[in-house]
Amino acid sequence: MKMYKRVAEYLKNTGLLGDFEIQYLKWRDTKKKGGKYIVFRPNGGSILKTELGNEYHILVDLIGAINDVETIDNDASAITDYIKNNPYTDSTGLIQIVGAIPAPVTTEEDRLVYRILVSCKFG
Repeated sequence: MKMYKRVAEYLKNTGLLGDFEIQYLKWRDTKKKGGKYIVFRPNGGSILKTELGNEYHILVDLIGAINDVETIDNDASAITDYIKNNPYTDSTGLIQIVGAIPAPVTTEEDRLVYRILVSCKFG
């Protein structure tokens, strides 16, 4: 299984993604004003070598509902806190947040977006 999908499964099992529409590789807006999205995609890492541990970077985009900044801000904090407090898994190896929580950006529709970079050391 690809590492970005492993990270998605790891977070799905927490119950923190219940209100999110989960997507992979790119965001596809379904035009629901109250919809929240989370997108998982690869974002580089270390040199991949056979039979050695590797580092995978996964970008996790959290996209909030229109005109709702508080909820997505709380979601970003809850997800990063969970990863910080539960860094070892069988499916992702050592998982960590890189660079803490970044500054959010706003879309034209007034959705707040957090782009969280995750590092997985696996193998």
